[in-house]
Amino acid sequence: MPTINPLVLSKVVLWVAAVIAATLLLRRRAASPRVRLGFLRLGVVLFGFAYGALIPGGANPNPLLSLRNVLGALLSGRVLVPLVAVMLGVLLAMVLISNKSICGWGCQLGLLQGLIHRLPLPEWRPPFWLANSIRAVATLGLVAGLAWAGVDWIRGVDPFLIFSYRVTLGVGAAAGLVLVASAFVYRPWCLFLCPFGFVGWLAEQVSVLRPRIDWNKCARCRACVRACPTGAMADFYEGKKIHADCFACGACLSACPREGALGWAAPRGRERGEGT
Repeated sequence: MPTINPLVLSKVVLWVAAVIAATLLLRRRAASPRVRLGFLRLGVVLFGFAYGALIPGGANPNPLLSLRNVLGALLSGRVLVPLVAVMLGVLLAMVLISNKSICGWGCQLGLLQGLIHRLPLPEWRPPFWLANSIRAVATLGLVAGLAWAGVDWIRGVDPFLIFSYRVTLGVGAAAGLVLVASAFVYRPWCLFLCPFGFVGWLAEQVSVLRPRIDWNKCARCRACVRACPTGAMADFYEGKKIHADCFACGACLSACPREGALGWAAPRGRERGEGT
């Protein structure tokens, strides 16, 4: 029976712990910018470079690698290791429970992009339809390539490999482009190219915990909408059934000036009392 590297298992356990901690902070509206910055720094070092040094062969787990391993086995005829499938199931379960907390608080590349984006530089917020359309094509390209030719287009440009100190020309160019773009665009890899980001976006449409507005307390100031880096809060505010990516950063909660008007919560009755 296949075994799993104890270090890989320990990282998954820490991911779960990070998501639980993040969820508690969000629930208590305690994910302040200062706390968030501390998590970003610690996560990049721990989940990224520390585990990259400890786990040999570029096998440092990340959400995208889990998805690619499962798709590669299912579509290319390789043996699917049950533990790999379980890992992907755990990651998606965390999305379903607490939105994209695993992406926002556990994914090393996402954390590094978020850290770089805090630089005081001009920002461009791409239209969600544009970013998501490109990401859908990237995801379909991964599926089609694996199904028809066993080709994984991400392999040669995988920016996650910088955390395992395996930088080829393709990886270095891709990672450099992503990290430079991160200074101006919030999480460009996640929004434009990440297949796990696309699958996670589908799952988060039915997540249990997410930003929820109490319209009896809301001041209609739209501070939460302005603070959101992806446009997801605008969709929540307007009561749309489909929303843009929410990476559980907590910016909307920190920006809300009224106690109890916005929370990281489960559904409660009639959520929209017309916010306009």
